[in-house]
Amino acid sequence: MDAIRIARAQTGRDTIVKIFGSYHGHHDYAMVSIGVPYDEIGDRENYASLPYGAGIPQSVADLTVPVPFNDAGAMERRIERLIEEGRPPACVIMEPAMMNLGVVLPEPGYLEAVRELTKRLGVVLIFDEVKTGLCIAAGGAVERYGVMPDLITLAKALGGGLSAGAIGGTEEAFEVVESGKVYQVGTFNGNPLAMAAARASLTEVLTPDAYEHLDSLEERLLRGCQDVIDRHGLPGYSVGMGAKGCVTFSPEPIVDYESFKAHQDEALADLAWLYNMNRRIYMTPGREEEWTLTVAHTPEDCDAFVASFEEMAADLTA
Repeated sequence: MDAIRIARAQTGRDTIVKIFGSYHGHHDYAMVSIGVPYDEIGDRENYASLPYGAGIPQSVADLTVPVPFNDAGAMERRIERLIEEGRPPACVIMEPAMMNLGVVLPEPGYLEAVRELTKRLGVVLIFDEVKTGLCIAAGGAVERYGVMPDLITLAKALGGGLSAGAIGGTEEAFEVVESGKVYQVGTFNGNPLAMAAARASLTEVLTPDAYEHLDSLEERLLRGCQDVIDRHGLPGYSVGMGAKGCVTFSPEPIVDYESFKAHQDEALADLAWLYNMNRRIYMTPGREEEWTLTVAHTPEDCDAFVASFEEMAADLTA
C-alpha cells in the first residue's frame, strides 16, 4: 500500500478508485468489494463500497470506490461524479490484466483509455503488477501493452522464491519520497538476501532466452488446451500470456468480475483441479487461480497437462 500513500501525498487527496473484484493484498483500503456477489453491490456505474469481511471500518471502505474492469467509460463517469461531489480521487489502482479471476485480459484500447483519462483528470495511475510483472515480460505489462502508469508495484517473481517487493514510478511521483514527505521505511527494506535473490533472478534466470522459452511453452499449453475444448465441445477457452494462463470454463467471454460470477462453471473448475491433482499435476486450489510456468518446465510437462485435460474431457463427454 506504499504506492497508495505516495499517490495520496502527491495529490493531497484521500479517495481511491479500484477495480471491482480485484485483490491488492490484505490491507483495509484494498479489501473492498472483493468477492462480493455482484447482485448485492448495485449497478456497475455506482457500485457500493462494501468491506470484505469483518474488521474493516466502513469509514475506510467509503474512501475506496470500485469500478468495472474493461470499461473506461464507466471509470471516467464515476471519477467525474467523485470530482463533482468534492472528493476527487488520489489514484486508480488496478491490475493491467486481472489475475484473480483466472486470467482476464484488457480489451484493445482499454488501458490506453484509462491512461488518457487519469492523466486528463489529474489522477495518479497505479499498475499492480505483482502477478503480471516479470512473469509476462522483462518490463511486465508496461512492456507488453506499451502503457506507462505513474506507479507500479512488483513482487512474487521478483524475489526468485524469497519474499521481495518493489515500487517503481516517475520522478514526479517519487518526489514526495525523496523529500521525506512520505516516510518510506520497513523492517525488510533492502534485505540483503532478498536483494541478492532478486538480482540473480533478473540477471541470470529471466534472460531474453528464458522469456522466449516461456512464451513457447505458453503457446503450446494454450493451443493444446483449446484444441481439446474445441474437439470435445466443452464450455470454455484457454487464455494467458507469458508464464500465466488458464482454462476458463465459461460459455461466454469473461471480461470483468460480473461476467465471471455470472458465467464461470464453478463445478467444472473444481473438477478440473481435482482431476489434475489425482494425476500428479499440481494446480493452485482456487478456481480463480491460473497456472504459472517456470524456466524449468519443458514441452513434455505441457503435454502432460494437456493429456490430463484431454482425459477429463473424454470422460465428461463419453
